[in-house]
Order: sequence, then C-alpha cells, then structure tokens
Amino acid sequence: MENQLFQIVEKAEISNLLFNYFRAIDEKQLDKEIVENTFTSDAKVIKPNGAISVGPHEILEGQLKSFLRFKATQHVCTDFIIEIANDSASIRTNLSAMHVWGLINENPSLEGKHFHAGGVLTTKAIKVEGHWRISEWIFRNTWRSGDGLNEMAKFARPS
Repeated sequence: MENQLFQIVEKAEISNLLFNYFRAIDEKQLDKEIVENTFTSDAKVIKPNGAISVGPHEILEGQLKSFLRFKATQHVCTDFIIEIANDSASIRTNLSAMHVWGLINENPSLEGKHFHAGGVLTTKAIKVEGHWRISEWIFRNTWRSGDGLNEMAKFARPS
C-alpha cells in the first residue's frame, strides 16, 4: 500500500510538470525559471516539424519565439500513462492545442485566425536532486485543422 501511494505522488509530480509548463505558455508567463524547473540541463525537445532544441536556453528561446505570434493559446493534456522505474519515467499523454494568431507584420491577414492540433506527447523524465525533470520531449501530430494552419507549417522548419 505504501508503494502504491508513493507511485501516485510521483506520478502527480510528473504530470504537474506538464500542466504547469503549458499553463505558463497559455498565460504568457513562460520564463527561464519555469523552463529550468521543467527540463534537465541537457533536455531535448523535438517539435512535429523536426526542429530540435537542446537545453533550457534553446528550449526557452524557441518557445518564446514560437508563441510570440499568438494572442492566445490553450493546451489540454489528457490520458496520462506514466511508467516509473527507479529514478526515471516514461510518459505518454494526448495533447490538444488551440492557437489564435495575433498581429504579425509579415502577414496581417492572419490576425484572429486559428489552428488546432492534436497528437501524442511522449516524454522521458528523471529525478534530479529529488525533483522530476523532463529529459526528452517529442510531440507527434495526429491531426491539424484551422484557417491559420498553413502559416504554422512554414514556421521554424529544420534546415
């Protein structure tokens, strides 16, 4: 019974990493502290377009650049499957995200348009100094829709 309770607490801490990270994005409060409290120092983020960011500095820089274009976002994580083995964990969750474009000088006709994407987020987490941190993050889109979708597909393609 004690082990089951321990697993529940550990899984809650891990899922809260994702909830708090997406809350910061949606409330436009993503900053260095949140990123450092979410990711390991050598974490790797792989976006659906194949772009890769490594380490908190690159992750923060990429996310700020990406989300600056939107006047609103809403991210919803569901159906967590978390498997813990000692001080490492693998996480699978469904992620749905709505993005509403803000005013962009390069394409003012996008303002107010949106796109919606859904897919699977797979992450790996490890314990660092007694706290869970994400070491790998891969998001795979399974569907996308909306009138602002084509513009998003062009953004930050890997070279």
